[in-house]
Amino acid sequence: MYKIGISTCGGKPIDLEGFRAMKSAGMDAAEICLADYRDIDFKKVRADADAAGIELFSIHSHTHPSFDISSLDKESNKRAVGEFCWLIDRISEIGMDKVVIHPTHTPEPFDQNERPEKIKHAMECLDTLAEYAHPRGVSIALENLPRTCLANTLDEHLYMLSANDKLRACLDLNHSLIDDTAKVIKGLGNKIITIHVSDRDNINERHWLPGEGVLDWKRIIDAFESIGYTGAWIYEIGFNASRTIARRPLTYSDFVTNAKEIFAKKDLTVIGTPFPNLGLWGPTEER
Repeated sequence: MYKIGISTCGGKPIDLEGFRAMKSAGMDAAEICLADYRDIDFKKVRADADAAGIELFSIHSHTHPSFDISSLDKESNKRAVGEFCWLIDRISEIGMDKVVIHPTHTPEPFDQNERPEKIKHAMECLDTLAEYAHPRGVSIALENLPRTCLANTLDEHLYMLSANDKLRACLDLNHSLIDDTAKVIKGLGNKIITIHVSDRDNINERHWLPGEGVLDWKRIIDAFESIGYTGAWIYEIGFNASRTIARRPLTYSDFVTNAKEIFAKKDLTVIGTPFPNLGLWGPTEER
């Protein structure tokens, strides 16, 4: 149905052996997600992926607070835009065409009175980046974020995308805490060019395997079918369990099995068990 892929977040290898492990499990795509890109040989990564038969579907931009396009400091905005333009150049050279960008990296909590101004700064940066990326064959995919972060609702996400008609969306299903997820999919429609797949509870993002949380995956896949989504099905989940769930380490095959069950609209095989008494980031009581 969709190409099954995975984000390389959490230290997944981006060499020939790593890509071959993805392919042998039944995956066809990957999103490159690293803490830093300055020491990466992009051409070698592309060659290794091609040799293994893995499509480099997208790249996730830097998530360090020093690259915050919503910063109220214009010099910080300029630095972030410069770094992202450098990344756009590097991926365009190897034929990649999507950069996922967060609308903010400001740590929470932040002064919500600053929200309109932060959105303005972010939109100015996004407009610049969209214009820079377009002639290089690259699209900027603005990701929705959870809690009090920017783009935490469908309306705000759409508003920020209006900064430039060349902007597109990355929909993180686990970040949609406020609006109904199927409604968000339909509301964004053909602006969605890539997705991050994982599950959550009703408290916070969790990056659990679908079936371990509360999201209705049959409604979600119906919604994607209704908008004619043709991108990859990219899991953004680490192999090792977080402190919010009891689970053995996952394998690439676990993700492929999970995706096939979702595509077939079957009841999902549940591997992990969330811990009780969860607060935002972990158990609220010692176990």
